[in-house]
Amino acid sequence: MILLWGLKADAPINMVRLELEKAGADVFFLDHRKIFHSDIEYTFSEKTGINCILKVDGITLDLNLINIAYIRPYSFLDYPEMDGKAMDDPMAIKASGFELQLMAWLNASDAMVINKADPSATNNSKPYQLSLIHKAGFKVPETFISNDAGQVKQFLARVGNAVYKSISSVRSIVHEVGSDHLQFIDDVQWCPTLFQKVVDGVNYRVHVIGDELFAVKITSDRLDYRYGHTIMVTEGLPVEIAQKCLRLNEILGLHFSGIDLMRTADDKWCCFEVNASPGYSYFELSSGAPISIALAKFMMAADRS
Repeated sequence: MILLWGLKADAPINMVRLELEKAGADVFFLDHRKIFHSDIEYTFSEKTGINCILKVDGITLDLNLINIAYIRPYSFLDYPEMDGKAMDDPMAIKASGFELQLMAWLNASDAMVINKADPSATNNSKPYQLSLIHKAGFKVPETFISNDAGQVKQFLARVGNAVYKSISSVRSIVHEVGSDHLQFIDDVQWCPTLFQKVVDGVNYRVHVIGDELFAVKITSDRLDYRYGHTIMVTEGLPVEIAQKCLRLNEILGLHFSGIDLMRTADDKWCCFEVNASPGYSYFELSSGAPISIALAKFMMAADRS
């Protein structure tokens, strides 16, 4: 059985849900919005060992039946049920307890989880992830991380054009450092910040699903193409770069990933980062790349095996 955990309003999980249902897959959708009304119970017997039972909306599901899980949980703190409530409110305690136990079960089980917590955690530390990207054979832009304004100024003066962004998984808009930013550069003392030398070229997003690749070439009028007028087309990768993408996905221990690349004018390839829970729907809907179909087929094949 395949478990999907997330929101139907979330395009990535809903698109693959529709493909799975269309193909007649054995799938159970667990709505994350029902986190305040879901329960997990454990039983033990000498014959079957530990059993984990999920209960929601009067439905009981034996989690031992789950072979594959695709999870895109959200923060329950953003739901209306938490308006005006503190973290020690009984509803918050119930929701966090359910989330903790379900994630613990999935991470400890033999089920294939897309993706488990440990390999996904590299996205929480850009410095660590960059070291693994380099290990896979990719070039990385010259990078400097500091909360020392003086040293940051020296780096910026040496490399010329540079961008800044978060060093964690917290979403941030990539901006080029300009004169208006320099007047606030002392603020880095409160938050270590990642600066990278600007690399000129063409952006690519590569989605890796098992041993399959889906590459999209991106042109945009904005440095951060997510926020500009952007055009995407599917395009094949050179064999060497494709192999590096597969190797990087393997090194990270992921089943599904979104890899951000840049192809320079002299045909060099840089890698910026890897998303362990990629919002692939944006790229599929913009380019026509059949990512959701491939993801559904990948999960069904794994479920059968």
